[in-house]
Amino acid sequence: MRRVSERTGASRGRRTGVRRRRAPALSVRRLRRLGFVVVGMAVLVAGGLFLTRGGGGSGEGRGFDQVVYDLTAGMGLSVQEVLVYGREATRPIELLAALGIGRGDPILMLDPDAARDRIQGLPWVREAWVLRRLPDTVVVRIEERRPLALWQNEQRLTLIDDEGEVLGDGEVEAFADLPQVVGADAPDHAPRFLPMLAAEPVVAGRVSAAVRIGGRRWDLRLDNGVAVRLPEEDVPLALHRLARLQREEGLFDRDVLAIDLRIADQLVIRTSTQVYERMQLPEENT
Repeated sequence: MRRVSERTGASRGRRTGVRRRRAPALSVRRLRRLGFVVVGMAVLVAGGLFLTRGGGGSGEGRGFDQVVYDLTAGMGLSVQEVLVYGREATRPIELLAALGIGRGDPILMLDPDAARDRIQGLPWVREAWVLRRLPDTVVVRIEERRPLALWQNEQRLTLIDDEGEVLGDGEVEAFADLPQVVGADAPDHAPRFLPMLAAEPVVAGRVSAAVRIGGRRWDLRLDNGVAVRLPEEDVPLALHRLARLQREEGLFDRDVLAIDLRIADQLVIRTSTQVYERMQLPEENT
């Protein structure tokens, strides 16, 4: 019976055309997936051993931690590329130093949250995002601050942004066209004041500096030396009236040393002969 069964099975195999197939060769994609599985298992095993040893608090734990990093790096989890998006003014050397990892380093050494905090501590960086793209790429995206003005304080020029944050003084020459503000508290108030000034280009185009006075108000220094004293309140209205007088009467180019707008609805002018002229300002439809 056994012999018949074996022959019958063989004959059936021949009749139906059943043939033994060789195992298909592993494709590149499958090999890659297999590699990740192996690496993942190694990381899990190493991580389990790390936990049983009590974490990285002791010197022995930190040494074992480095062993894990070296092991995974040897399996392909090492930094080969750092992609940076949004960088213009931030220096690459400062950015990479803050990132704290370089080409060839184990990618698992990177703590994305800690790296993000360090990068956001750079002067030009408003916000940052850091992520690891396994097996070998680190992606950094930053949003830089926008320079608003040059701040003169204690005979030193620095850049400030549109939130009043100080950006540094290393590249002020490249921003010589920005308005200049003066005074210890000028950065805190410039983001609100300078857009008011920019809304009146007839005035803004003649201003060489805006000076914060007594922590309460602003004075303007014009390019011909004329001083304009602005009020504490209703600054946009005062600037609008000043622009109208310049357009209609060429006020800035007359024999004027100072223009005082601190009294509501009045304009006081001091000339080179120390003569003061007081005039009632017309009402504006605002």
